Amino acid sequence: MTEKTMARADFYTALVLMAFGIAVTILALQMPPVTERGQSPYSAPGLLPTLLGIVITSLSAIMFVRSLRKIGKNAGVSRGAVKQFFSEEGTRRMCLTILLCLLYAVSLGRVLFPLTTFLFVFVFVLVFEYKLKESFTSQRKKVLLAAVLALCVSASVTGLFQYLFLVNLP
Repeated sequence: MTEKTMARADFYTALVLMAFGIAVTILALQMPPVTERGQSPYSAPGLLPTLLGIVITSLSAIMFVRSLRKIGKNAGVSRGAVKQFFSEEGTRRMCLTILLCLLYAVSLGRVLFPLTTFLFVFVFVLVFEYKLKESFTSQRKKVLLAAVLALCVSASVTGLFQYLFLVNLP
């Protein structure tokens, strides 16, 4: 990537990150306060997400300004740039990751936590490692590895949250 195209990529990335940071901050501020119950304001569930949203927004604003200085007046979005962005392999992988994470988040609370975590990790590994053009027999190790990894992650995360952090999982 040239410096000009990197500055343009920083410009678009900064816009997305600023929107994300603002959304996180707004949603975190809507979380219920715990001071009504006589607890310390530092134990509020929205405190850390609020701080993270502010940091993400601030850092992306800095990146936005720096990229604007490098790009100059040609900061618009062209049709060709959008077409090129969505035709790249990295964009496809990013969209798949977002989709899988959204499906995982939606399934939380509806399906047992260990099962949904196992399925998420198993499908995630297969989506990015399994080659559809190759035969199943040549990829049995990948499927087995994905299942073992998913089982280990699901068991360890469930155990960690239930027994170490004492969090009741859905």
